[in-house]
Amino acid sequence: MRFYRIEATVLSDVEIPKRRTEEFDNFAENMQNLSQRFYLNSDKKDYVFAINTNKNNTMRLGAIINEKSDINKVLDKYMKLCGFEADYDLIEEQTLEFLRANLRMADNADFIDDDNDLAIKFGISPLFDRYCGLSYDDNILEPKTLEQIVSEAKSHLYSDSFLPEIDRIYAGKKLKAPTGHPVHYFIRTRLDETRRELCRSLVSALYENGRILNKRYVYADFSANDDFNPHTLEALYRSCEGGAILIRYRSKDEGRSSPFARSNPHVIEEICEMAKEFRKSVLTIFWTELDSVKIRDAFLANLTSLPIVEITEDMANAERSRVYLSEKAREYKIRTDSKLFENLKEGESFHLEQLNRWFDEWYTDKLHNVVYDQYKDVKTAKVEVVKEDPKGNAAAELKEMIGLDSAKEVIANAVNFFKMQKLYDEKGLNVNRPSMHMVFTGNPGTAKTTVARLFAQIMKDNGLLTKGDLYEVGRADIVGQYVGHTAPLVKKHFKMAKGSVLFIDEAYSLVDDRDGMYGDEAINTIVQEMENNRDDIVVIFAGYPDKMEEFLNKNPGLRSRIAFHVSFDDYNTGELVDIADLMINKTGLKFDEKAYEKLGEVFDMAREKQDFGNGRYVRNLIELSTLKQASRLSKADLDHITDDEMKTITAADISAPLLSHDDGKTARIGF
Repeated sequence: MRFYRIEATVLSDVEIPKRRTEEFDNFAENMQNLSQRFYLNSDKKDYVFAINTNKNNTMRLGAIINEKSDINKVLDKYMKLCGFEADYDLIEEQTLEFLRANLRMADNADFIDDDNDLAIKFGISPLFDRYCGLSYDDNILEPKTLEQIVSEAKSHLYSDSFLPEIDRIYAGKKLKAPTGHPVHYFIRTRLDETRRELCRSLVSALYENGRILNKRYVYADFSANDDFNPHTLEALYRSCEGGAILIRYRSKDEGRSSPFARSNPHVIEEICEMAKEFRKSVLTIFWTELDSVKIRDAFLANLTSLPIVEITEDMANAERSRVYLSEKAREYKIRTDSKLFENLKEGESFHLEQLNRWFDEWYTDKLHNVVYDQYKDVKTAKVEVVKEDPKGNAAAELKEMIGLDSAKEVIANAVNFFKMQKLYDEKGLNVNRPSMHMVFTGNPGTAKTTVARLFAQIMKDNGLLTKGDLYEVGRADIVGQYVGHTAPLVKKHFKMAKGSVLFIDEAYSLVDDRDGMYGDEAINTIVQEMENNRDDIVVIFAGYPDKMEEFLNKNPGLRSRIAFHVSFDDYNTGELVDIADLMINKTGLKFDEKAYEKLGEVFDMAREKQDFGNGRYVRNLIELSTLKQASRLSKADLDHITDDEMKTITAADISAPLLSHDDGKTARIGF
């Protein structure tokens, strides 16, 4: 289905009454009835509704139409039913987010009876739930020319498997009403930038050739740890009928996927079943990272009845890599030299991420020593490496985080140590490398997992681990179900996470109430593997402070191999207010002064409760407060409300989440 926003000027001898008058109420009721009649006349396939009215007999309309309807013909029929003649200043396809906003406005003005009831009619009501359980975002396509598509494919190194499919798409017949999709797609890339460009080009080619009918396309994120309602995914697919949906499967909810990503058979099976059910009306594009072969195989095993075209990021041989690097140098108008190509070896292949990194290093050196040779005597970053702040967005993100002084200090020390190791190696000094394993202790919501993810990314950004991904495991991943099964599992995960950060959350669950059983085998093997892999792996154990202390006492050898103990304290009220301020600013909203006072009162009360949730509590409060603000504004005079009022959260909007250990009688502050 497609969602539209329409701006129309009514030309008929009909005067649209002003709002908040009896005449307007009658007008709105009549428009509501006409929209319902039109819906029934279209065999319950199309719905057009008024959103609001403006001066000079202009109206804003919305429309939900099925994938095969022509929007112009739909509007002509609707206006004829209303007895209007109209000129259309705008007919624009919209996202689901805009549809929800328009339905709320129409509901508020009584142009529709109930926005949720309308969503139920079209089978998309689960998507109207703020907590629907799916992570997705929809976009409106900006079509590309064939020349743009070909040029971008070559410059981003994904032309080998992609351009033959583009040729097939443009060679086919352009149908006005396609009856299905001859193939669906599976994309594997290493860089998110490559994936985004590739998908936009693919969707554009399909749209331009009539293979999909919607400009709207959806990204839906899933991970190995997801537990979602299939009815919500079904609603998302239904909303995409006539268009495309991109299924992005990652190993974690946060950050980039590890090349060692684990697959969840249940999640993958549910996704594939939905793709097969909607195979005729929705084009599905699956995406994983290039190295996630196991995930790719798990998907294809469930898609045997679905024709799949695989598109992957290219691996460039030495000659092609030389051309790519030369073209980048030409783009920056800098003459190449042998140093730019020194990493290229005949008979080997290279991926885009490597080539870009090598070019950036060469380009920086070239600027420093040749283009601006007045700086050639200035010490380079290699010499001053330990004195510099860590590179990359992750380092900046960690620095921005509220509180966490102890964690930040430990991460800085660890990064500096790794930098020194690189200098030792370059100078040929044989310095014994102590273990860098860590323990993170703290209550829920104190950012343990987030800091671990950022630490892994910092190590990767600064080239301090060979891979630097975050690989998270729990008891179910490393404790076997029978004697002799656990040790091979542990060794397998250490091997897969080599060169990265291995994060073991709730580590004490390995041995809780299980002395002498498989958990002990897991701990003993972990200690052995920590020693065997001390040069190229960082293990982080995480959990509650008291339980982690008991856990470390289980095996003396384990404690002796922990280099750093990082305590994540509960946030104080001031820090919680700062976190709330940071979160709300990212949404584009702001608090007024009285709201800040109310936040302090709410957090003071919440902190009296054990395990109140810290940062998670703040996130829940922000969501509830923005929901209450939207409810308050929907009842206001929307024609005269200012932008500042739309952006401001007041004290009356602040809504405290009910904690799980409350007795149910505690009133939510703000209600």
